[in-house]
Amino acid sequence: MRILLGCLATVVIVPLVGLILLIMIPVWRDNARLDDFHARVLAHPLPPETSSNGDSDATFGKNSSGNGDYCEYSVQLVLQTTLSQEEIRDYYGKAAIAGADDREEAQVSLNFGEDDGRGEAVIVEFRDISPSDWDWRCA
Repeated sequence: MRILLGCLATVVIVPLVGLILLIMIPVWRDNARLDDFHARVLAHPLPPETSSNGDSDATFGKNSSGNGDYCEYSVQLVLQTTLSQEEIRDYYGKAAIAGADDREEAQVSLNFGEDDGRGEAVIVEFRDISPSDWDWRCA
């Protein structure tokens, strides 16, 4: 009976564990990349005369531009600033924050909102893409 259970475990459980690891290792790797990317963005100092209420959003998924089998990483910050739009563009144009896989700099986009008396609202978005390397969420 013990030999039968041992054989059953070898035939069923070992391949099942191997399959789960094959599926989950890329997921864990890309989750770690997103966490590191998010931390790098948050570690970058804010421009002068600019504040954040702590709102940030980090997302991961299939590349939205539809170019191939790539994963897209995105981090958004919501800021209030008294600086001009040009000053904010200059500041973040020089930010040089490494992307998700540390090979290239992340792309930065800015979306300016209304001035509410405390300064102008700005949404700063950092984006990067990398090959999916077997992560099923990017296929």
